[in-house]
Amino acid sequence: MAGPGLGKLQEWRRSTSAWQLRWKVVTRGCSLTSSTMVYYVRFLKSPRIQKHKADSISVSALICLTTDLGDSFLADDVDLAVTLVVDRTNTVLQQRTIRWQAGKRELGISLGPFRPPPSNQAVVLGIGAAGGSTSRSSRPHRQADNLLDRGGVPPVISGWSTPFGGSQPALAEKLVERRFSLQNQPDLRVWEETGNSIARHIWDAALASVICLQRATGGRAPAMPFLQGLLQTKNSNPLNVVELGAGCGIVGIALAELRPRCSVLLTDLPEVHEIVARNIASASPARKSVIDFRTLDWDAEYPEAVCSGEIDLILISDCTYNADSVPSLVRVLDVLVQGSPDAVVLVALKRRHESEAVFFDLMDAAAFGTLDRDTVPLPSSCAGEDPPVENIEVYAFGRRGRTHGGLRPQEKRSHSP
Repeated sequence: MAGPGLGKLQEWRRSTSAWQLRWKVVTRGCSLTSSTMVYYVRFLKSPRIQKHKADSISVSALICLTTDLGDSFLADDVDLAVTLVVDRTNTVLQQRTIRWQAGKRELGISLGPFRPPPSNQAVVLGIGAAGGSTSRSSRPHRQADNLLDRGGVPPVISGWSTPFGGSQPALAEKLVERRFSLQNQPDLRVWEETGNSIARHIWDAALASVICLQRATGGRAPAMPFLQGLLQTKNSNPLNVVELGAGCGIVGIALAELRPRCSVLLTDLPEVHEIVARNIASASPARKSVIDFRTLDWDAEYPEAVCSGEIDLILISDCTYNADSVPSLVRVLDVLVQGSPDAVVLVALKRRHESEAVFFDLMDAAAFGTLDRDTVPLPSSCAGEDPPVENIEVYAFGRRGRTHGGLRPQEKRSHSP
């Protein structure tokens, strides 16, 4: 069943196929570069515990500081805090500061030898910026990256291992946990893989989405009045949310932890199911909020569990980087909004190449208009008084002609700035 803009969308896809092909040739293997980037602690070699004589142990690992895509390494010197704690009790066993030096691609971690924890307990290794944009929660040594700062996304995102040693295997799993402090909430804890799958990683725009949602739920998003009004409705009103291309699920899980009576359905390809299930299991939803996952292939038949029922908010983060998949993405949005014409679509994107502009043209062809627009700045690694600034763009879209709230006259078209 075609929606009000689906015919135009199909026509636009045919007329722009040659244009997209030209852009694939131009941009294949490269992207726009900038000195404003976020860097993530990643384990190149998972932490390992080694036993020595005289009842002592040591811990080793190999890390890097790289971007969300893993296409560049931090080119500045930075001090890193290395902390080894006992699993569950968070008792600190070892703590030291090491330096990541500009030009490096990897950095070895070595702790010990030291006496093992009692009762055959496992340990957890955490690494983050020393004295950086972190905060400590009410629980001791639960250091978390601060997403409350007005400056936006922290420059270095810390990483924590799975438990290892003791009753657990000597080698940690190939996963890394991200911990973020949320306003008046337990730490947001999300696992991602340390391998090469971009589907099971956290991307920069997802962090910007979490910041935007946190501001809106707290009434601190003046640039996003439609989103803020939707999220600040009385808690007695349930909020039905679908996230497309959820990946690890960080955005939808964060909203479920921030907002009571929120039903969040995470969707993505089957390959993310295992990591998403792990993150749902470790989540701490707000009162009467629930989180679920359903497989959704944008190019296959849409499951009824996703398309049926009322939807208030659709979440999308960093899903516009591939111009070939954008028509399928917009087609899914078109179908979902047919049954929920007043739904708000929240899109966060980081411009990686100019071909992403096709997303705005396709949204306009599908009769979506811009309700709100905001930006979340990325930290700069460039010295000087006036370093270049790059922003994550955040948009709230709605179907033109929606019955609640409407569209501003000057924002009827979903144009790319």
